[in-house]
Amino acid sequence: MKIKAVSFIGYSFLKVELLLFYLIKNMKGAGRLAEPVKSNRRVKTTTPSKNTEVRKIVRDEKIEPNFYKCCTCGTSYKNLDDNFPASQSEMYAGLDYHLPICKTCLDKLFEHYTTVYGGNEDQAIRRICENFNIYFNQSLLNASRKITKNRSRIHTYISRSNLLQYKDKTYDTTLDEERSDVIESIEDLDDITDCTITPRMVKFWGSGYDPKVYSTLQGYYDELLKLCESKPDIKKQKMMKNLCLLEYQMQINIQAGKDIGTLSNSYKTMFEAAELKADNADTSNDSFGKWVMDIEKYSPAEYYKDKKKYHDFFGIIEYIERFMFRPLKNLIFGTHEKEQEYWINDEDIETKDGEWYVR
Repeated sequence: MKIKAVSFIGYSFLKVELLLFYLIKNMKGAGRLAEPVKSNRRVKTTTPSKNTEVRKIVRDEKIEPNFYKCCTCGTSYKNLDDNFPASQSEMYAGLDYHLPICKTCLDKLFEHYTTVYGGNEDQAIRRICENFNIYFNQSLLNASRKITKNRSRIHTYISRSNLLQYKDKTYDTTLDEERSDVIESIEDLDDITDCTITPRMVKFWGSGYDPKVYSTLQGYYDELLKLCESKPDIKKQKMMKNLCLLEYQMQINIQAGKDIGTLSNSYKTMFEAAELKADNADTSNDSFGKWVMDIEKYSPAEYYKDKKKYHDFFGIIEYIERFMFRPLKNLIFGTHEKEQEYWINDEDIETKDGEWYVR
């Protein structure tokens, strides 16, 4: 065992000596740096292609979100229209003009404000309109009361505030109307001192207008009254009222830079239907004109002496005789009556230089 151990140790020393000999031989040129060897291998460069290049990431507006979350309770809904009330405020344009609160939370909020204001639902609705920029109006409040017991009044109010006649109106509109002292009822006339407005004018034109608007509308109406030959009946009065409202709306659109083509056509049609006389109409011969109209209607004037001259002015009778009765007569009786205009008899044809001529 001792001999095997000595031989193994000697073998190990021999391997170490060979390794040292190899290292000493390669370190002879270590005094100077070896020159770099230039490689003959070509380095291939590549440029990004259109497939690998990262394009600009733009949000696709057509992609609808998977859910809509209520800002109050945090509940997620897949359908926006059925769970969130509609709105006309530009504040909620990103939600496709819907309030960020769900209908369930809105009902709870309405109950809360109703309790806080001592059971006054009108004040509760006004507070919610103020919070979510919803148009507040007394006529809408009155309309929201006419509902069944199982319907929510706040939802009825919001749905009615989104009707066409309240388009683009928000709580800011409410503040503007209140600032301009809009007349909502006849009792508000006691506070008006700068212009003359009677209860009859408010009853005729309706509530919700600025005091100066009543004077403008009444001025339009007085001008139309001058075009009436007699006292207008109820039907004509309503048509004249609508004409005044159309004229006022056209003035508003002109000031706002909007188109008035549709309103102008409606005004023209309604003006003609009201049978009002124009200011520049010549009425000097009205009685004579009516007299002539009656004569022409019941005893027409004679324009010609020969009554047979225009007996068949359009040639209908002649057409029936030539192209209907004549062929039918030939078919039934076996006659050979020819069409006089298009038929040429043999005696009317003569020959000259080998060619045929009609006399």
